[in-house]
Amino acid sequence: MATTRKTSKGKAAESKPAATEDKAAIKRKVAALLKQAEDSAVTPEEAQAFAAKAAELLARYSLDAAALREEKGQRPEPISTHVFTVSGQGCHGKARTILHRFVIDAVGGKHIAQGDDMTTKDRLVTAVGTASMIDTLKTLLPWVMAQAESAARLATPLYVAQADTDHLTTANKNILRRDYFRSFIKGYGQGVADKILATRNDLAEEVKGSAKAVVLVRDTERIAAEYARKFPEISQDRGSKTTVAGHAAGVRAGRAADTGQAKVTTRSRKGVGK
Repeated sequence: MATTRKTSKGKAAESKPAATEDKAAIKRKVAALLKQAEDSAVTPEEAQAFAAKAAELLARYSLDAAALREEKGQRPEPISTHVFTVSGQGCHGKARTILHRFVIDAVGGKHIAQGDDMTTKDRLVTAVGTASMIDTLKTLLPWVMAQAESAARLATPLYVAQADTDHLTTANKNILRRDYFRSFIKGYGQGVADKILATRNDLAEEVKGSAKAVVLVRDTERIAAEYARKFPEISQDRGSKTTVAGHAAGVRAGRAADTGQAKVTTRSRKGVGK
């Protein structure tokens, strides 16, 4: 409940609740970090660190806010959905969709993709999660996608130049280039998702036995229930061709991204509450 305070002129003024002030402060910090990340003067590694720190601030704030609501006996934040439009440019929409799915899973959400044709048409990926998870994804996914595309554009011609392509036709060289690019995108998504998941599991371990742990488990259950309600019948996407070299290089690049998060270990990819 808001309180009142006296202004310098002696008039009563309503103060903002502490939670509102905290959220405003977090948003200011996030805005500042993202502005720094977008500055052309910073290195790619610095930009990655700024963007990841912004995502971390949002994630920790959302858990703190959820625990506070629990303590006060208030309702938990709603389960929300958001539709991400995934570019089909270059007929690489499938790989970009898979990247989105990796990241959505890593933050604890669920997803469904629409559109599975190998054309330049855009695809739609619907994410289901808590309102704060959706906000985090809106911040994180564009950054991950941009980093993956940039890294893939640099890595693909280097790979093709070093590959034994003398016996290949021009058409087959283009196929080699295409498959490596797509595999790199998917691998990058998996690499970054692994880092996010490791951090998320560490956070779960940190709050083990507390009210925050209860919140994490309950949110996982609520997300699953809402997903089942909205999408009772889901057909699995067809698999896409993946090259070992491109996927492995993408995973390495994704894991090497300086996100400021915990180092990836060989722990299971299972997420909190899964």
